[in-house]
Amino acid sequence: MTHPPSAPPVAPPQPAVPAPPPAEPPRRTAFAEAVTRLRAAARTEPGRLRTIGAVVAGLLLLFGALTFYEITDRADAASTVRDSSQRLSEDASEIYRSLADANTTAAVGFLAGADEDAEVRERYERQIDHAAGLLASAAARSSQSAEAAEYIRILGLHLPEYTGLVETARTNNRQGHPLGGAYLRHADQQMHETLLRAAEDLYALETERFRSDLANARDWPWLALAAGAVALAVLGWAQRRHFLRTNRVFNRGLLAATAAAVVLLAWLAGSHTLARGALHEADRDAAQSLGVLNEAWVEALRARGDESMTLVMRGAGSEFEDSYAEHMGRLAGGEGGALDEAHGLAEDVEGRSPVEAAAGASAEWAERHEAARASEQAGEYEEAVDLVIGSEDSTGQSFDRVDASLREAVEHEQAEFTAAADDGHGAFGGLPAGAVLLALLGALGAVLGIGRRLSEYR
Repeated sequence: MTHPPSAPPVAPPQPAVPAPPPAEPPRRTAFAEAVTRLRAAARTEPGRLRTIGAVVAGLLLLFGALTFYEITDRADAASTVRDSSQRLSEDASEIYRSLADANTTAAVGFLAGADEDAEVRERYERQIDHAAGLLASAAARSSQSAEAAEYIRILGLHLPEYTGLVETARTNNRQGHPLGGAYLRHADQQMHETLLRAAEDLYALETERFRSDLANARDWPWLALAAGAVALAVLGWAQRRHFLRTNRVFNRGLLAATAAAVVLLAWLAGSHTLARGALHEADRDAAQSLGVLNEAWVEALRARGDESMTLVMRGAGSEFEDSYAEHMGRLAGGEGGALDEAHGLAEDVEGRSPVEAAAGASAEWAERHEAARASEQAGEYEEAVDLVIGSEDSTGQSFDRVDASLREAVEHEQAEFTAAADDGHGAFGGLPAGAVLLALLGALGAVLGIGRRLSEYR
């Protein structure tokens, strides 16, 4: 008998696993809680008003701070232009002129020999002393410029060598030794190749620095102007929003803030426009004219020195004659000459008159030089010397008139520059302090105006 298959055993029921308790939400930090509350408050109208007030006040304070910073910077640059960089440039030019004048005077004194006029000797010594004094002054003020200090070092090192050569030439000349001419030629060579080259480089360096300071003083305060425009735009938007929500035309606080911003922006733009105009006038009407006049003065001095050295070399000075013609051409070569350019730059009669006098004396000088040159070539050396350094109808008298006229023109243009630079610096007067005061008043007005609006919600 067969038995049916037995059923598989049934597993006993397993006890149910209890579900894990729900996780507690993470605890929020105090900072996160504060941020949440601030966000919630900012979505309300009082919160929005507080945000607007803070933004407007911040923009006004930023406007004032940028105005203070940029105008202080421009005023400092204008002061540097007036009191330092232009004077350093002019001093460097005067060092060059003094050295060239001393070299020219040494050659004139050499021609006179034992009959050297005491006034000529005095002029030589005065120019050497003046150049040495200017070098000492420039050395004290050029500590921040290694390049300028190097040029001044070269000048200070070689100036005593030059004066020693001149004294040796003078002594030999008085004793009738022909070696004196060789010493003077060596001194002239050292002057042109070492001293005047270093002086010219120093002048170019200081002039470049002056130009940089002038450009900084004239640069527009773009950051402050942009901040002022943004502050006014936000103030306009805030007042329009206030009108649309309350139907009130004016909020006195915001209106006062707007007035302060408008006054400061107008003051900033107006004062800088006046300053730029004055500094542009100082540059165009005086500084550029001074540069050309200094160039003309140097050309006259070098032409006079070459003219004298031509005779010192007694027939072997053709290179000096060629150099004389080159410098005279640059001085008074008609249209395009330094005197013609200086006349075109002069803005008034006081500036043009001495330039015209210098041009007339230069023409006279050229004519007398031709007569002296003809005498030398004819073998009449003493007559040629007299035509160059004599007391009547000589080229020396013509040169003295050129020299005096150019000095007068330079002094006039220097006074014009100083007056215009003073005007440029003065245009910034009071603005930095005014910017701080107006910005604070504007920010206070904005806060009070928004505070008045907020009081309506309490």
